[in-house]
Amino acid sequence: MAFCFVALFLVFHFQNLSKLDDAILLLIFCGVVIGYNIIKYAALLLEQKEFRFKKAVITITTIASGIAAYLIVTDSLWTTAMVALASAFSIFYAFPLIRQHNLRQVPIFKLALVASSWIIIICFLPLKSVYADFEYLIDPLAFSITDSIPWLYAIDIVQLFLLIIALCIPFEIRDLQYDAPQLKTLPQLIGITRTKLLGIALCAVYLLMEFIPFGFATTITAISSYCIVPFIALSIWFSDVFKSDYYASFFVEAIPVLWLGLLLFLTGTYA
Repeated sequence: MAFCFVALFLVFHFQNLSKLDDAILLLIFCGVVIGYNIIKYAALLLEQKEFRFKKAVITITTIASGIAAYLIVTDSLWTTAMVALASAFSIFYAFPLIRQHNLRQVPIFKLALVASSWIIIICFLPLKSVYADFEYLIDPLAFSITDSIPWLYAIDIVQLFLLIIALCIPFEIRDLQYDAPQLKTLPQLIGITRTKLLGIALCAVYLLMEFIPFGFATTITAISSYCIVPFIALSIWFSDVFKSDYYASFFVEAIPVLWLGLLLFLTGTYA
């Protein structure tokens, strides 16, 4: 999951790779490791239950926490605030808030919560981080709102939000056999077929939004989107055909890595 997250971060900021310090990638990697382990194992640790690789999980989480803490302290107050906000989302997702319910058990809210926490880290954290040299500012010479960088960035954020939800759908379908009825996940509420159609529709909206700023673009990032997003739609459609847990855990998670690889290949090809 951490490699998937970092790959998606690099895809989103591909045009600014030279302006990103390795430290921000390490911070994000460690943050995802910590968040994933908290969501998956914290309740088991609090209940003092045994699980596989318990010592390894504790050791890795402790090391990641130390590295992340150092990087946060040496970064800006903005980064601290963004990390705190994303961490709060993870805690609210994993632990009960009121009447033994957590935000994961609010119908449909789970996907929005996951997507929002990813957006905070991928889109907002780097804006004022000392480990990133770029900042999206309003261009005073912009002729119209579509020429302003913040407007373009806002479109990118909405696209990414929709795409993250789409990427989560194969996991929702995979977990249907394990999820309790009270979780009211998307497949439980509207069924598997409609859930898949919704995911494909989100991919279609993503591609349509590619045309808003400049029409049918032929940039490297646009070409990669034309290739990968339909591939994501296909992976959603077949998510109940390949019922193995490894389909979502490895194949779907590998899509951002594949996307990054395609961008690097296209960059080398058209350089």
